Amino acid sequence: MKLLNGDCLDLLENIPDKSIDILYTDAPYIPPEHSKTLTKYKKTLSEMGILESFYKNFLEKIDRVLKDDGIVLLYCNSDSYVMFYIHLYPYVKKMRCFVWDKIRCSLGYTFRHQHELILYGERPNMKCIRCGTGDIFKYNSVKANIKTHPAEKPIDLHKHILKNIVDKDKVVLDTFMGTGSIGVACKELGCKYIGMELEPEYYKIAKERIEK
Repeated sequence: MKLLNGDCLDLLENIPDKSIDILYTDAPYIPPEHSKTLTKYKKTLSEMGILESFYKNFLEKIDRVLKDDGIVLLYCNSDSYVMFYIHLYPYVKKMRCFVWDKIRCSLGYTFRHQHELILYGERPNMKCIRCGTGDIFKYNSVKANIKTHPAEKPIDLHKHILKNIVDKDKVVLDTFMGTGSIGVACKELGCKYIGMELEPEYYKIAKERIEK
């Protein structure tokens, strides 16, 4: 387990070429003016155009560090899906979209959100995965009273996805670690993990959760 506190665009410069097997991360994908929980990104990612420019640069850097038989897994929603798809497309041979069904709807009025998307991309030399599982994953959201991060996903969801594609020799890169749920899942599955987090407060929580 390797945990790093800082801007992932800077930290990626120190990652060797073609050393990562899997990028699995939950990046901020909502413009802050549309989300009360992501206002901290307002100074640098204040609109979709800036957000798009950021991720275009980000995925160019990922292309360098990710192995040619690697996998990309990126959380997104119906607003950001197209943005991620367009900029990931040049670097993979095949793309699919998985669905996380939260079972219960979020707050709202009409057609309330009950799912999030996970963009899945296979690099050019990726071998076929024969796991036999479906692409809709039903897991309850983390309850608000125990959340350590506004966008926290359940550890069991991460384990369900990762168990079909990782082993102890695989290196999982999580560039937007948050409070470390993906890292905890990797630790429980026994695979290698590199986590990056910009916010010192979240980094501290992630470190405590993963190392305990």
